[in-house]
Amino acid sequence: MVVRLYADRIKPRSNDLGQRWMYVGLLAIPDDCHARALEQLQDARQEVGYYSEIHFKELKNRSGTLHGDKTAVAKRWTNAVLRDDAKIFHFYFLGINLSNLEHSAFGTGWDKPPNIYNRFFRSAVAYAIRGFFGSHRPITVSYVFHDKDDIESHGLFDWHTIRKLSSPEEGITFDTGRIQFIDSDHEKEPKFPQESHFIQLTDVLAGGMAHCLDATSKKKGCCEVAGCLLPLLERLTDPKRARNPNSRFGYFRRIAVGFFPSKRLSRKQLEDSVQKARSGFYIERRLLLKERLTHQMTLL
Repeated sequence: MVVRLYADRIKPRSNDLGQRWMYVGLLAIPDDCHARALEQLQDARQEVGYYSEIHFKELKNRSGTLHGDKTAVAKRWTNAVLRDDAKIFHFYFLGINLSNLEHSAFGTGWDKPPNIYNRFFRSAVAYAIRGFFGSHRPITVSYVFHDKDDIESHGLFDWHTIRKLSSPEEGITFDTGRIQFIDSDHEKEPKFPQESHFIQLTDVLAGGMAHCLDATSKKKGCCEVAGCLLPLLERLTDPKRARNPNSRFGYFRRIAVGFFPSKRLSRKQLEDSVQKARSGFYIERRLLLKERLTHQMTLL
């Protein structure tokens, strides 16, 4: 199995619960499905007649309305992922609760924020490779693409994850030694313009899922696209349904979410292996968008 990875992050922001979250979105496409995946994205653009860059946070208008073309494409992309019977698109969404994180464990100076992101980016890549494709070993990662970001200047980031996770003994290898930082705008990216479309898709999926969880935007287009993802998030954040292989969304070993840490621990508590084990990754979270929509319905 040969796959390529696309990553984007949502920088720290706070929700109405007073929690501060950072998110990593990671899209994985098998190399032999790449052409079909790209064709689906471009077909959606052609159906709508919109060919420029798409950012989730810029989806101001509902699809079908004036200036709603970006939302229409983003919605088509989202539904293509949700209805992916061929299992072309794989997506992992990881949230880090910075309000619960013991920041001193990641350094004391300017390098603390990039150290935090580097650590959890590696966790996201490890999960996507093993969780989605573990039964298809040996696994080779042909490319790792990341949206252009100031994390590029961090000395470790572009090679550290690859070095740490590469393990021929475990059947995991990388054809590349470094992450490729590319412009999400395919009209500006000089080297990998086709891959920019997948960075945009990663942004749309990550932004939509984050909105389901935190409900930080009131833009109609953002709410419309996130609304498409809300039934999926209801299942992925429910421990009783998250691993259902018979779901109509076909998300088992294809789409997953994770959050960390479940409890706030001090540096001293982290040194205790028993206490550390009690604060790990989890999936159950409130969906603030669902709560907002339910409240709006009760007011009607």
